[in-house]
Amino acid sequence: MKAALYHEYGTPDVLKYEDVDPIPLGRTDALIKVKATSVNWFDIIGRKGEYRPNKGFPHIAGGDIAGEVAEIGSDVTNVKVGDPVVVYATVGCGTCESCRRGEPNVCLNYKYYGSALWGGYAQYCTVRAQNLIPMYKGLDFAECAATNITFLTAWHKLARANIRAGEDILIHAVGSGIGLAALQIAKLHGLRVIGTASSDEKCEKGLELGADYMINYKKQNFREEVRRLTDKRGVDVVFEHIGADVWEDSIMSLTRFGRLVTCGASSGYRVTMNAAHVWHKQLTIIGSNHGTMNELSTIIKLLEAKKLRPIIGAKLPLKDAAEAHRMAEGRGVFGKIVLEPEH
Repeated sequence: MKAALYHEYGTPDVLKYEDVDPIPLGRTDALIKVKATSVNWFDIIGRKGEYRPNKGFPHIAGGDIAGEVAEIGSDVTNVKVGDPVVVYATVGCGTCESCRRGEPNVCLNYKYYGSALWGGYAQYCTVRAQNLIPMYKGLDFAECAATNITFLTAWHKLARANIRAGEDILIHAVGSGIGLAALQIAKLHGLRVIGTASSDEKCEKGLELGADYMINYKKQNFREEVRRLTDKRGVDVVFEHIGADVWEDSIMSLTRFGRLVTCGASSGYRVTMNAAHVWHKQLTIIGSNHGTMNELSTIIKLLEAKKLRPIIGAKLPLKDAAEAHRMAEGRGVFGKIVLEPEH
């Protein structure tokens, strides 16, 4: 099969479009003919060597996978050849306390397709059959590939933050896939949304999609704007996935008893802050990691009911994966970047 893979960490140029054999099928596995996959930030940091080390090289990224079942293992009963499916990206150990609770996303030994495991930047991908979900009604392969990681991560984060109708929320990088998912979910739950983005065009699109206010962080200090927009009160929740560049001002943007929920740090993991603000204002800092299949089932219902919708900013052939990574790092695309293999 053809795959966009890398043999070493580095710039987008390390991504090569080459022939490679798919991983052999186990008894409980399924081989997926990949129709679409999407670019997520952990694809970027994984390629750079800034995430968990890959199992080895070459490595194939891509955690969001939509396609058709091409072959199944001898013990697989939940899908059949030809079924259109979507892949849940997390693989837990199956035996630890977290996995027994149905939360493999916090398993001590969890793995992601596209990270420790080969992912969807390929014509075919071998996955555990139990991670397969029927393709979502009313969505095509590209739309399905643009949903799981961003919407599930955003949903889990906002559930962890215990959001409530009428609250104010600051969502960073609304033009990103996870930012757009968070915007839609927050509005669905009745929150007032203040979003940030890197351009006036992205701010306009954020407003069109339901944000109550948008801040161009290239031109305005978001902390000062939050103060102004909330009459100096601050927001109840900060939806954070940027890290070092915004951390302290995000903490300072919270009102008393406010919650900051974080799932990543695209600008750097090392953050600084004045800890006094945390106890004086009785703030809560919450970590969040991906989400569960039970949560995903709720999201699927909302996607199928058109209560939520993926926003695709660009589609490229799989052979142009390096260009897709350049586009993602340039932050010029509003919405998800989808890669489509040729068959």
